Amino acid sequence: MRSLGIVGILLILVQTGDHPAIEVGEDRLLSVDGPERPLAESHLSADPNNANHLLVGVIQFDSPDGNNRTCVAWASFDSGQHWIRRALPVQCGGDPWGVILPDGSAIMVVLGYVKGREDNAFLLRSPDGGRTWPETPLGLGSHHDHPMVIARGNQVYVASGGGVHNSSNQHRDSVSVAHSGDGGRTFGPPTEVIASNLGYQAEGPVVLSDGMFVVGFHDYCCQHGDKWLLRPRSWLIRSSDEGRTFSEPLLVSESCESRGGWPSMAVDGKDRLFWLCIADKFNGVLVQRSDDRGESWSQPLRLNHSEAAHSFTPSITVNKDGVIGVSWYEIHDKSCFDVYFTASLDSGKTFLPEVRVSSATSCPDTAQNKGVFDNGTFGAGGDYSGLAATSDGMFHVVWSDARSGIYQLRTATVSVKR
Repeated sequence: MRSLGIVGILLILVQTGDHPAIEVGEDRLLSVDGPERPLAESHLSADPNNANHLLVGVIQFDSPDGNNRTCVAWASFDSGQHWIRRALPVQCGGDPWGVILPDGSAIMVVLGYVKGREDNAFLLRSPDGGRTWPETPLGLGSHHDHPMVIARGNQVYVASGGGVHNSSNQHRDSVSVAHSGDGGRTFGPPTEVIASNLGYQAEGPVVLSDGMFVVGFHDYCCQHGDKWLLRPRSWLIRSSDEGRTFSEPLLVSESCESRGGWPSMAVDGKDRLFWLCIADKFNGVLVQRSDDRGESWSQPLRLNHSEAAHSFTPSITVNKDGVIGVSWYEIHDKSCFDVYFTASLDSGKTFLPEVRVSSATSCPDTAQNKGVFDNGTFGAGGDYSGLAATSDGMFHVVWSDARSGIYQLRTATVSVKR
């Protein structure tokens, strides 16, 4: 049922009466300010104490070939009604990722380049929640990929895919983890965990209720990238000493596609873990659950019902009431896609029927997106897209939308009624 109220809010009700319902608000253009250039690979974070405070990081593509880029942060202080745009002072390589701390300060990490610096990953800390950012970023070292930042209180972690040499001087991929105990102002040296001689990427860091840090990784190819694995696997490692030492790798899944957007992980208030990924051959969105901190996992549960469409770029989060929210892009008619959402009310055992979030279909294969769409990473908006739950239990979705012929950011709110 679709109805437009007097305040102009579009509600999509998948079930009515006394049954659970997913209600999707009208999607709105987020990127009102700034140059009209393609925007892709958005990350969304929410203030743990202020439902009105949101932070988005995104890549702005400044040249037709997609090589010149700006990392941009948008902050909202009125629950996404209005946004403050700030270009970050780094020659952008990509992978913007943010977090908001309990005191309202904001942190962004990005890949990039600063003249005279050897680092390729940088961290910026905004004490006013994203209104302003420092001119000089903190360098996080070199050989990073896909840096992610999370926080629990003042404990801040940056996890990324790294690269090191072992004791025999052989190159190895690593899971790189740096920890800060002072709200992201300073960091100790990173811990580099060598898990195997394969190629792999870090994903989905979370912190459990007792402070245990958990980070996943996904092996996808042989070293040097010369052969994709027939059966990629997802793993996690755990640390009880703020990232100084880690457990042996624990197997999560052998069901995830490597190229449909990186897998991700979420945790609820009872330390149940949820692993989200795209199925083999892009055929569906899968979630698995662990009740024992990653020691064992349920069988994959397929969330979406379409067998014809290809699924990409899934995101997962858990709200204050323990409701699990999942969003993803569903591609049909060659490259055209829509954004979908579903939710679980029983800790991931079952999920409600999915609903469409985007009110218009995006077809990004356009002249305005050339160089972005032609890069396989951004054909479906990037390796990740924005999903977060605010402290009032509302879900917010942010995605790259090409209905106008050029990738711009749109956003919608989603509420789940029990």
